[in-house]
Amino acid sequence: MTHILYASAYGSSRMYAEELARRLNTTAVAMTEVAPEDLAGSDPVITVSYTHGPSLPAASFFTQHHLPQRPLAACAVGMSLVSAARERDQMKSMLGEQAANVERFYLPGRLAYSEISPAHRKVMFGVVNALKLKPRKSDNDRNLIQDYGQDVDRIDFAELDPVVAWARAHGA
Repeated sequence: MTHILYASAYGSSRMYAEELARRLNTTAVAMTEVAPEDLAGSDPVITVSYTHGPSLPAASFFTQHHLPQRPLAACAVGMSLVSAARERDQMKSMLGEQAANVERFYLPGRLAYSEISPAHRKVMFGVVNALKLKPRKSDNDRNLIQDYGQDVDRIDFAELDPVVAWARAHGA
């Protein structure tokens, strides 16, 4: 059975994990509710989580838990343009030596400013104001500035198709 583990701050990572689990006929479980011994065996493990700056539980799960001899994949859900996230491949550096053993996927998320915490709102204010000062802004920078303060939903379950294909190719 494929293991799908998630960490979700505002719900989009949980939504992706549950849809992925539905497609693979399994269940999605919060990372905080799974013990390493629950992952015994050789079945694939797929993690799905938010990306909040340097915090990316989908990747850090694999640096904190040794799961040898099995297919591993991590899905990062965020507000960066998917093309920019894939090009930057933040999880590769986070995973270090394990990067070669973990397939990495980047998924578009949602950010509802009407729901985020005051602390998160302050962080976003700082990020956006720093981006505004950059002389040469990327498409991703302009996108984050444009979306600031709005409720934006880019969740697209079709982006799970490559994850499903990978899982099926690895025994799901």
